[in-house]
Amino acid sequence: MGRRKGEDTIAARRRRMPYVAKMRREDPFKPEDAREVEAACRRVAAASEFMVLAGWREDSGYRIYHFTTWAKARAMQHWIDRSGIANRPMPKLGLTSEEIAEAKRRALEWGVRTGAVRDVVQAYRQARYSGDAELTSFNAACNVAAALGRSGGEVENTVRTLLDWARASYPDWFSRCEPVAEANPRPKAGQPRHALPVLDDEWPPSTPRLGPTF
Repeated sequence: MGRRKGEDTIAARRRRMPYVAKMRREDPFKPEDAREVEAACRRVAAASEFMVLAGWREDSGYRIYHFTTWAKARAMQHWIDRSGIANRPMPKLGLTSEEIAEAKRRALEWGVRTGAVRDVVQAYRQARYSGDAELTSFNAACNVAAALGRSGGEVENTVRTLLDWARASYPDWFSRCEPVAEANPRPKAGQPRHALPVLDDEWPPSTPRLGPTF
């Protein structure tokens, strides 16, 4: 696809802004750090323009800040070196192991305290017994957890935690609703897809313990 006449290309902007400052950094910035860099660029550029590009070839691993004059590029380089912005930590991606463990602990505590663990696990168990796939059964358990008052952002983690707890605490009881492993992926007609638990099997009578350790 050809370029339109007069189009402001990267090459054209480089020719207008040949002076550069460099920052050695490939990781993303936290939002507040990104805003600080943007503000510094605007302050240095003043009424003129500037441009930021990822480094290439010998500048690989750098962020390249283009300015219209040597003095502005030098001022930006001085700010980069003085501020230490290049070494600031990157944003946290996902939860830490401690936060994950705490979320699971809260989920299990909620399930035991409210008694919801029985209804959630039984919803999954009954769906599996009736022949539903694992995901469909999981969604059925999520619907029960939501109906019992679990907030939307915590439903899936709560259901996974309660199911993991049930599998670890009562493996024999829980496994009776899981599909039977078969060598032939297409069972013959009349062959049961699942072990045959009684749906009225009593919920394990012992007081649930807050475990297993996650």
